[in-house]
Amino acid sequence: MLWDTTIIDPSDPDRPMTHPGRAPRPLTLLILPLGLLCAGLSAGAHAQGLAWPQGAERILHDQSSVSGYGIATGPHDGQDVPVINASGSLVDEIWTLPRAASDPAELAERIRADLTAQGYDILFACADIQCGGFDFRFALPIAQGPEMHVDLGRFQYLSAMRQGPDGGIEHLALTLSQGGQLGYAHLARVIEGVAAAETPVERIPAPPVRVDGDVITTLLDHGAVTLEDVSFSTGASALSDSGFDSLEALAGFLNQDPARRIVLVGHTDTEGSLEGNIALSRDRAAAVRSYLIDRLGVNPAQVEAQGIGYLSPRTANATPDGRALNRRVEAVLVAG
Repeated sequence: MLWDTTIIDPSDPDRPMTHPGRAPRPLTLLILPLGLLCAGLSAGAHAQGLAWPQGAERILHDQSSVSGYGIATGPHDGQDVPVINASGSLVDEIWTLPRAASDPAELAERIRADLTAQGYDILFACADIQCGGFDFRFALPIAQGPEMHVDLGRFQYLSAMRQGPDGGIEHLALTLSQGGQLGYAHLARVIEGVAAAETPVERIPAPPVRVDGDVITTLLDHGAVTLEDVSFSTGASALSDSGFDSLEALAGFLNQDPARRIVLVGHTDTEGSLEGNIALSRDRAAAVRSYLIDRLGVNPAQVEAQGIGYLSPRTANATPDGRALNRRVEAVLVAG
């Protein structure tokens, strides 16, 4: 047996969130907005033996060899997430689906039955807060935007394992979520003991997300929005005293309904250590949160601040312009 169980400590900058010998990449969770066992399945829309509903579109496909790929076997307990470290050939896909065909809870139930019928043993299954919410999602190298969206208050996770026809162990991880008018599916399978030739990542261009227009429209349509008029210098987290149209819009949106909640997620460029950049990104998100609360009167209970350092770049960090684009804060809609 080629796998073992490990504990991921999110405070440890050396935790296994990337594959040795490769550039950092997010851990993929099988996100499968699947309309299994439903009428109207799209002919030919299949991945890993699973059928997808009409209108599903694959936007990423990648095949590679991996070592120590974490598959969760339990929830975040406040400090860590238990995982199986699988090594072998990874097949990784991301799909988008029509929102009407991608309810996370319904899809999780259907795919669980389908996997069981295919001989998989279900290792672990959970829903959003039961999984551990933000801490669970970011303790694991789950796929990031722009291809993948995970609503922290509305996602499902499932992991499974079976013995393949050649005797090797096959691992699956599944995360289901929605954002705006779309459902999102990230499907990952690791076949242990099998090496795969590196193949180029196939990315199918998605329609650009409009972030320079109405901030709230973008937030509602896509579940997240980059606050483009909030910028930072390398190593800095302080906001200037000038006004920010995006924050004014967010404050108005939140103040209209106390049930609305957002998470501010800070990002950095790649200058410095991962541990330092995670702290800096949290400080940036906290600075925006303080501005919303202190200057614009937002209820503190409606805004959370988190940070993920340089783990989710929007572009390459090779140029000053690229690094400036990566130093940002995004608002993620959690409720409302």
